[in-house]
Amino acid sequence: MKVCVLGAGVVGLTTAWMLAEAGADVTIVDRQPGVGQEASRGNGAQLSYHFVAPLASPDTLRHLPALLLQRDGPLRVRPGWDPAFLRWGLHFLAACRPSVVRGTVAAQLALAALSRAELEALAARLPLHFGFRRAGKLVAYRSASSFGAARRTADADQQVLTGAECLALEPALRLPAGALAGGIYTASEQVGDCGAFCDGLGAQLRARNSVAWHMGAAAEPVLRDGRLAAVQIGGTVIEADAFVLALGASAAAFALRAGLRLPVYPMKGYSLTLRPRTPAAALQHSVTDADRKVVFAPLDRGGEGLIRVAGIADMVGHDRRLDPARLDAVRRAARDALDVDWSGDQEPWAGLRPATPSSRPLVGWSGVPGLFLNTGHGALGWTLACGTARLTAEALLRT
Repeated sequence: MKVCVLGAGVVGLTTAWMLAEAGADVTIVDRQPGVGQEASRGNGAQLSYHFVAPLASPDTLRHLPALLLQRDGPLRVRPGWDPAFLRWGLHFLAACRPSVVRGTVAAQLALAALSRAELEALAARLPLHFGFRRAGKLVAYRSASSFGAARRTADADQQVLTGAECLALEPALRLPAGALAGGIYTASEQVGDCGAFCDGLGAQLRARNSVAWHMGAAAEPVLRDGRLAAVQIGGTVIEADAFVLALGASAAAFALRAGLRLPVYPMKGYSLTLRPRTPAAALQHSVTDADRKVVFAPLDRGGEGLIRVAGIADMVGHDRRLDPARLDAVRRAARDALDVDWSGDQEPWAGLRPATPSSRPLVGWSGVPGLFLNTGHGALGWTLACGTARLTAEALLRT
């Protein structure tokens, strides 16, 4: 079977690997010259298999007006007059119903468990160096109300900690006593550098004779009798038996040109990669500041211990530029919580995460014959990529 994978981020690369391993001839297409150059490159580095609750929820709905009115808050909605966002927003409101949330959480937990097993198997088999390890995850709460809600839903694999116990568990957090109401700690959660993973898996794919590449130019759909029969890249036409749409935030635009409207909208996030000032200031665990919507994760890059700080959820269309004010919000969160060295390169990054209204990725055959969907992972692309790649490979190769 000949399969063309559209997208060379973490979702596209893992999909291409699993298809190639199963015997398919694979062509990988991406507008960027290298792999993992967009949402995968600077993400939060957390592999959060237990924490998959959707953004759409009754709680979000209750706090939405206050969030939108915060000048420097974690959520900003400035899409302009964009009909695609208006449609997305209406579906988002519908997804806030408790019954929808319960179904989403159950499905996401099952998918996360599959993804964890697949990533661990891949890391055990291939010489991939991306700082992959079990670091444990602490979700810290500043407000008593949010902590109270979290502790009621903690499961048997999680520890409920007081604020003082949170700071004792992670001494790299330089917060004053009393700053935290409490936290939930999950010892089994993992971390890894998604950009380094993409580089390593891309190198493994390039060593395979059954994998071809067309990088550095966008693909246009070629329809024949209503079927996606090929994509055109400049003067080159690539035909295949099936096409996997894994273009992240660009997936909706490609699908629309093929005659399909997808409920995928970009959610912009920011990150910095920092060096702790001293060995004692190095982060040991993955940490999420639940109230400020900022994450901190330890990164091992060539033996050097770094810290990835990421956050912000901006609905500003397809604007990929670094907004200095929003980047400063991430920088302030790091200054408030960590002792880091600000003298060197901080690797500022902004990326567009492909979000569905319900937060569930779209995996399955589309309404366009020949086009298979593996997109819409939102903020959980790194966590869920290997799971949706496995589902995609199995679905394609049994047809």
